[in-house]
Amino acid sequence: MQDLFARTLSQGFQAFMPAAVWLVWLRRSGQFAAVSAVRRGLLAAIPLTALVGWLFQASDSQARWESLMAIGATALVLACGVSMWRRAVSPSAGTVERRATVRQNAIAAGAALIVVRQTMIIAATFAAAAFQMRSLDATTAIASAAGLALATATGWVFLGNRLSRRAVLNATQAFAVVFLAQVAFYAVHRSAEARLLPWGDIIDVATEPYGPDSVFGRYVSSLLVGLPVMAAAWSAVRDRYGRAQHRPPVVARVRRATLAASGMLAAAGIVVAATAARGVIMPPASESAFAGSAIGLTSIIAAPHVIFLSKGIDANDGMLRVPPLQAPATTRASGTLRCERVSFAGGQGICLQADRGLFTTYRAVLFNERLQSRLSFKLEGSPSRTRISADGRVGAITIFVTGHGYASSSFSTKTMLIDMASGDVLGDLEQFTTWRDGKRFSAADFNFWGVTFARDSNIFYASLRTVADVQSPAGQVTRRRQTFLVRGDLGPRKLTVLHENVECPSPSPNNRLIAYKKNVGAGPAPWRFYVLDLATMNERPIAAETRSIDDQIEWLDETHVLYGTFRSSRSAAIDVSVASIEGSEPAAVFLPAAESPIVVR
Repeated sequence: MQDLFARTLSQGFQAFMPAAVWLVWLRRSGQFAAVSAVRRGLLAAIPLTALVGWLFQASDSQARWESLMAIGATALVLACGVSMWRRAVSPSAGTVERRATVRQNAIAAGAALIVVRQTMIIAATFAAAAFQMRSLDATTAIASAAGLALATATGWVFLGNRLSRRAVLNATQAFAVVFLAQVAFYAVHRSAEARLLPWGDIIDVATEPYGPDSVFGRYVSSLLVGLPVMAAAWSAVRDRYGRAQHRPPVVARVRRATLAASGMLAAAGIVVAATAARGVIMPPASESAFAGSAIGLTSIIAAPHVIFLSKGIDANDGMLRVPPLQAPATTRASGTLRCERVSFAGGQGICLQADRGLFTTYRAVLFNERLQSRLSFKLEGSPSRTRISADGRVGAITIFVTGHGYASSSFSTKTMLIDMASGDVLGDLEQFTTWRDGKRFSAADFNFWGVTFARDSNIFYASLRTVADVQSPAGQVTRRRQTFLVRGDLGPRKLTVLHENVECPSPSPNNRLIAYKKNVGAGPAPWRFYVLDLATMNERPIAAETRSIDDQIEWLDETHVLYGTFRSSRSAAIDVSVASIEGSEPAAVFLPAAESPIVVR
C-alpha cells in the first residue's frame, strides 16, 4: 500500500500545509481578525469534508469538481499573494485591520475551500477502502498518511510562531510560489481531463506524467514542507550571523533548537513521502519452493486435481494446497507459497502475493506444476484477479491501483497480459482499441478486470466499466456507470463489447457458456450469479446460489461451478462452494476453509 500511502500523504500536504502557513503568516503580521476567520473556515471544513466527500464519490463528474475547486484555489492564492506584497510594501496596521474585517467571510470560505478540495478526495478514498474494499491495509495507509500530514502542518504552526518575522515571511513566500505552481498545473490538468479546455484530450495526455497523482507530483508536494523550512532556516542563519553579538545565550539556544526541530520535521516528511512514492520500503521476503511430500505431490498431479488457497484462520492462511479432484477433502499436498490469488493452467502458475511489513508490498510469482517458483516481479497495487490460458502461454493479472483512470478518489484497476515464459508484459488492456456496435468506443475512465481465456490463448474475455449513455424505453438518454463483457483478441489488440452488466466472466470448458456475477441492485449485496449463452446471448440466473458473492467463478465441469464464499455473515472463514447451473438444489460446500479454486483436468 506504499502507493496509496504516498498519494494520501501528498494530498494531506496540499490540504493542511496551506492552512498552517497561512495561519502563521496572519498571526505574525498582526491580522488577528483574519486568523479567527481562518479558524472558522477550518472548523467548517470538518463536516464539509464528510458531506462533499460523499457527494464527490457518487459523482460522475469528479474531474470537473477537482478542476473548479483548483481554479478557485489558484485565484485565492493569487489574491493572498497580492495582499502579502502590498502589506510588505506598506504595512499599515489600520489598513490591515480594516481589510481583514471586510474580508473575514471570504477568508473563512477560502480556508475551507483550500482544505476540502483535497480532504474530500481523502474521505472518499477512505470510505472506499473501509466500506467497499473492506481492506485493513488500505484503511490504515490512508489514516496514517493523513495523520502524518496533519501532524506536519501542526508542527509548522508550532514552530512558525517561534521564528522571526523575516523567517516567516521568507518561508511563506517560498511556500506560495510552489503551491501556486502546483495548484495552477492541477487546475489545467483536471480541466483538460474534464474536457473543459480546447484540445482537452491532448493536454490531458501531455500533463498526465506530471499530474498530482504521479511520482513527480508527489515530490512537488514534499516541497510544500521542505522549501518553507529551508527558507526559514536560511533566514535564521542570516539573523544569527548578522546579530549574534546582540543575542542573549538563552535566546540563541532556543533559536538553534527550533531550527533543528524544523529541519527534522521537514526531513521526516520528505523522506517518508519520497520513499513511499518510490516503493522502496520493505523489500519482499523470499520463500522456499515446496515443503510437502514429493511422492504425494507427484501422484496427485498425475491425475485431475485442484489447486486452492487454504483459508483456515491459522498460520497456514493463504498457503497453496493440491488435492485430487475426485477426493478433494482427503489427501492434500502442501507447499509454502503463500498467495492472495492463484491461477494455474498448462503447467504454469501465478501466485499473487502480499508482503505485510510496515508497508505492504505486492508481487507476482510464476511457478511450475511442482509449486516451485521460477521468477517474480513487483506489482504496483493490491491483487484482484489472475488467470492463465489453457496452453500456459499467456497470463492475466488485475491489480487495484490508485490515481489511475477516472476514479482518482477511489480504487481503479490495471489489467496486464503477460508472457508466462519470461514474465514480460504483452499489453495493458487500457492500451487496446475497444469497439461497440461497430464503432470505436473510448473514454478516459475505462477500467478492465476479470480476464479469462478461451481455448485459444489469443482470445479472452474481460469486464469493462465506464460511464456510458443509456437509453430508456421512452427514448431518453442518460449517462451512468455501466459494466460490459468484452471479447479480446491479443493479436490485433482489439476488444469488442458483447453484453451488458457482466463482471468477472468465466467460460465453460466447452466455451459455449460464460458464468459471471451480475449487479442486480443497490446496497451492500448487489450480485447474483448468471450464465450467458454465447450463441444466443440469452442469460439466466444460477438458481442454486441466491447469495450475493463477490468472486470469479471456476468451472468444475460442464454443469457445475465453484466459487469462494464466507461461511456466514458473521464469520471470516471462507469455503469453496459448488452449485449446479441447471437445477435449483442449494449449493453445497466443496472445499472447507479454502478459496481461489483452480481445476486442473
